[in-house]
Amino acid sequence: MSTRPRFHPEDGRPRYVGPAVVVFPDGREAPVTASLVLRFDPNRTDNRESDRNSTWAGSVTLTADVQDVDLWDAAPGILRLPSGRESEFMATGGRRESGCSGIGPAPFVDA
Repeated sequence: MSTRPRFHPEDGRPRYVGPAVVVFPDGREAPVTASLVLRFDPNRTDNRESDRNSTWAGSVTLTADVQDVDLWDAAPGILRLPSGRESEFMATGGRRESGCSGIGPAPFVDA
């Protein structure tokens, strides 16, 4: 039996997995678990320098059964980490679990 490769290889990219809050355009908030990665790859030569801290993506999943919350409505929304750092993102689909694509600096990377 062969071993399965790791889903997230140790590629040196900053990542965040943990609690967060999605703030919707109307001000509602919902607790989520976020799994995020900085997509800028320091090992590639074709990255744009402007992407260094701002090309991030991942997923968010509701952690509570919050009534009348659809993550798709966070388009755009704000993702707030426990540290208080925030960044705007676009939800890419899904009611309880959604992909997300960051807009601006990643909230989990020290600029």
